[in-house]
Amino acid sequence: MITLAAIVLAIVLWYAVEHHWPGTAWFTRWREGHGYKVRAWLKGAPATYLYLGLLTFTTWLLSNANGRLRAAFLSEQSTSLRELTTSPVTVLIRSALYVSPLELIVWWVLFTVVVARLEHRFGSARIMAGFAIGHVGASLLVALLTWGAISTGQAGESAAHGIDVGASYGFAALAAMFTYLGTRRRRFIWAALVVLVVAANLAWFFDGTALGHAIGALLGFACYPLVRPAARRRHTAVVRARRIAAAEEDRLPPLPPTPPSQGE
Repeated sequence: MITLAAIVLAIVLWYAVEHHWPGTAWFTRWREGHGYKVRAWLKGAPATYLYLGLLTFTTWLLSNANGRLRAAFLSEQSTSLRELTTSPVTVLIRSALYVSPLELIVWWVLFTVVVARLEHRFGSARIMAGFAIGHVGASLLVALLTWGAISTGQAGESAAHGIDVGASYGFAALAAMFTYLGTRRRRFIWAALVVLVVAANLAWFFDGTALGHAIGALLGFACYPLVRPAARRRHTAVVRARRIAAAEEDRLPPLPPTPPSQGE
């Protein structure tokens, strides 16, 4: 019901702005002055906002399901030890597409602040690779540690059926990769912050999810080849070349109409 109300409200606001209802002039002025900046920001990070859009859609679907159905569905999408032994590729992909409504708000903020900036600097392919390395690598290593704990009797069989879904492992890797932006001092501060958050999470909870965050961050720190200065210069050159080509196309005169063929 809340989601439907939000959609209706957005439609009403859009209609009001387009038809210049009283009280909407401020938004029109803001859009004319800053709208292009927003469009440029979104256009420069397509993978980030496509992923956030998918998370928003799947979260909306799950929010309309009852608790028992939601738990059963998430259990099938989880990277638990049981699911990884039956359909590993499927769950490794689908597990990154489901979060809770509260997490969704947090991810919109964090992905905009961290991941979108990385994508602007290094391109979509490298950021998607870093996310995949963190998500897949951490999920598999957590499953391996869970199997070892069950085999040695340190954990019960129920540990193989836990629900483990979300974007946190991949984001942990990207947050660690974000260390390589900025000056040396800023890198040191950011790296210390990432390590502090991961260590505090591990000390407070010390469960499979906390271990996954720590592993994801370590994998992200190891992804330096993806975001080294040469990669940034290469991406900047590609973007500049595309802008030059687009500007030249805009300046070219329109093509003349094609003459009819002999048979016409």
